[in-house]
Amino acid sequence: MCVTVCPQIYLRKYSCIVGDMRDGTPGDVRTLHHLGALAALGNPDRARLMDALTVAGTSTTSALAAAVGLATGSVSHHLKVLSRAGLVERAEPARDRRQSQWKLVTRGYAWTPAEFRDQPAGQATVRAAMAVQVDRERDRAQEFVLSADAPWDEAAFSGHYWLRLTPAELVELGHEIDELLLRWRRREIPDDGAADRQTVLAFARAFPSQP
Repeated sequence: MCVTVCPQIYLRKYSCIVGDMRDGTPGDVRTLHHLGALAALGNPDRARLMDALTVAGTSTTSALAAAVGLATGSVSHHLKVLSRAGLVERAEPARDRRQSQWKLVTRGYAWTPAEFRDQPAGQATVRAAMAVQVDRERDRAQEFVLSADAPWDEAAFSGHYWLRLTPAELVELGHEIDELLLRWRRREIPDDGAADRQTVLAFARAFPSQP
């Protein structure tokens, strides 16, 4: 069985929200075990809000609405769903107490289809969450390709590889890629005043396939 591996690094700009893009400890990635959390991620707008909070660290409802192009009321609804699923929580009160501050419970999360295979509606929920994630990655990549300018059009890269692996070897490869990307995410951001440092989206997929 051949396995196709497609690592991708693209620039992704977010407006209205900023963050230092760093976590300090390995405990920042949590494995999801509850179907309700996965179901919450099966909505494209909620997935975008999760991405926005990943970049921002903390943000207000109105800033999130501006960042993802949704009405404030819709954002409030989606945040409540994500909160009930244990994915986001309220942060310390903002200076303006009329503004709700939100943050992720943990910066990253992971899950496997096998975790939900025997649960009622588990497979449908898994497929929905995976479809949202794949669509989001594809859209961000296409957006970059159509709008890339210098110097990012040269800096961004993608790779396409065909490998022959066992399931155990594919798991090992996934762990190695995770460790590499997490090392870059958790690093201390240099205090060098670089004006061209931007938010970058990196994703990788590897799965059995044929040409």
